[in-house]
Amino acid sequence: MKLTILSIVFLFVLNTSAKAQLKEAAQMATLSPILIVMNSDIERYKKSHYTLSTISYLGSYMITDSIWKSAAITLGLGITKELVYDSLLDMGTPLWEDMLWNTLGVSQGVVFTFSLKF
Repeated sequence: MKLTILSIVFLFVLNTSAKAQLKEAAQMATLSPILIVMNSDIERYKKSHYTLSTISYLGSYMITDSIWKSAAITLGLGITKELVYDSLLDMGTPLWEDMLWNTLGVSQGVVFTFSLKF
């Protein structure tokens, strides 16, 4: 009888830790596109827009704890950078393609935060 109870407890503990490891693996898999982008032949400025948008989204999510507020804040920062820094201060060329990469970075952050809910 003791062996049966011990086996059930052991299987329960093993099953719980296996689920936690699978959950962590799935969460890390949602962050893997950033590794693909960083190791690709994409231009440097596109990589930086993507990476900084993902990091900005995750940082603002830690502060606001709201997916949609964080996405709005991060996209607002991207728009401000394009309009103020690139256009008004004439420090670069404002491009819609930059906002595309910003949006892709925010999308990756949203997918990651959805994976945290499960």
